[in-house]
Amino acid sequence: MKYMQIKPTDSLFFGSGKPFNAGADSWTDSSFLPNPSVIWGALFSVLYREGKVKTTEKEKLKIKNIYLYNEEQTTILVPAPLDIFVDNEGNRYKSEYQNVDFISNYPLKVINIVEDKEVKSIENSFIEINSLYQHYVKKSFKSLILYNFSDVFVADYKIGIKIDKNTKTAKENYLYRVDLTQFKKEWSFLIEYESDIKFNGNGILKLGGESKTAYYKTIDTPIGLNSVEAFKREILNSLNNKKYFKLFFKTPVYFEDGWKPKHNGLVCANIGKPVSIGGFDMETKSIKEMKKYVPAGTVFVFKKNGKIDIESEDSESYKGFGSYELLTI
Repeated sequence: MKYMQIKPTDSLFFGSGKPFNAGADSWTDSSFLPNPSVIWGALFSVLYREGKVKTTEKEKLKIKNIYLYNEEQTTILVPAPLDIFVDNEGNRYKSEYQNVDFISNYPLKVINIVEDKEVKSIENSFIEINSLYQHYVKKSFKSLILYNFSDVFVADYKIGIKIDKNTKTAKENYLYRVDLTQFKKEWSFLIEYESDIKFNGNGILKLGGESKTAYYKTIDTPIGLNSVEAFKREILNSLNNKKYFKLFFKTPVYFEDGWKPKHNGLVCANIGKPVSIGGFDMETKSIKEMKKYVPAGTVFVFKKNGKIDIESEDSESYKGFGSYELLTI
């Protein structure tokens, strides 16, 4: 694998995919994290600008993982699994295996094992990558290393107003607010990718709405990922003797049947709100159809029927969609 660090130079805007009409709407819906296609598009544009790829050679760049990265502390984060729950006091709980019953937000033979507690799924939070394998998988709830939005980002926004093209003055009742994403000083994106094409060691790219700039540089495998592969091998080996397995998605994923994959044996699911994703096709110079994606953090539990074989249902998985981990229950 190869790694790229991307550090924005300014606050960023990432649209949510919902339409916005100035005058009718006063607050834009935005996402604090970019969709994988935004990251892929920024990197592919660098290669295209340097004459290293054609618009028809899209799969020459494949994004495997998108992380949040603290270079000073060598901390690496992914979206927290949505089967982690908290109560009103902030105590943590996790869906537990109990006679093939789980906490779930879909009615697939489930029970609530948290007695006398009102709990909600954790959202807009992140888990340290090694804690995912050491603590989450091994059910050490109190040891989970979780981060919330304010640990990584600074809340930011800007106010805008629509200008009348004829009078060149501000239109009445057309004031609107745009929420922005701004990293704290020590944080950035970390991209894990595959490509036979070499990037220049570092440079500047454009990212998100308004084409804000960001620095990029290729780096060696970060220290925080050194033990990840060993953890993965351990988990995959243990799955051979398990009746059930868990599918955890680290990036949004598209399913042809809507919210669930075609894989048989689904027992339960913990899913967040769907995200609308479209985009612009560089090759055809056209706007792509808007589709509903299941969000990052989604967790499915399956009964194992022979070999575990998860096939992608997304023709653009090379852009980083549907990045997942196979985990034990």
